[in-house]
Amino acid sequence: MEIGKRIKAYRGFLTLSQDDLAKKIFVSRQTISNWETDKTYPDIQSLIALTILFDVSLDELIKSDLEAIKMKISRNKANQKSDLHTKIMLISTVLSALSIGLVVAFPESNTIMLVPLVLFLPGFWSSLKLETFKKENDLKTYKEILAFSQNGDVNALREKRTGQKMGMVECLIVLAYGVATLIICIIAIAIVKFFKQL
Repeated sequence: MEIGKRIKAYRGFLTLSQDDLAKKIFVSRQTISNWETDKTYPDIQSLIALTILFDVSLDELIKSDLEAIKMKISRNKANQKSDLHTKIMLISTVLSALSIGLVVAFPESNTIMLVPLVLFLPGFWSSLKLETFKKENDLKTYKEILAFSQNGDVNALREKRTGQKMGMVECLIVLAYGVATLIICIIAIAIVKFFKQL
């Protein structure tokens, strides 16, 4: 972001201290310092006040930051979608695994066997969406997804990955997911058997 450098340059051009500028636009000196060191970004009211004080257009003040802002917004939307698909996948898997208990409880019903399948389909669809998200953004590891969502340095993490290591990680994730699903199925079956004995 370039806003901090621009504020500092315009402030210097008007020979204002951080304190002077803060008083003129009704914010604290610390706020000005945070803007100039890129710790925070000015809100819209502050940006308008700055444009009036510096006698520049809003476009001039934030022009170089627009691409970064657009990228941040698109990343936030992408992350919200990936979070939603992750939740759908997990909930669908748990409900599908638990519904195995219904199949055990009512083995004579052929239609009851469709329940786990129907409950599993949204999770399967969500997992496909997540894989598409990962491929579109070239994300392979959890650390990369986390760095991407926090606008971190994904490229540094990409450089560390190796094909052999990635295959091993993916196998472990699938194995852990399968074991967790199997455990849920066993618990559901045990619950059904317990209630049938009562």
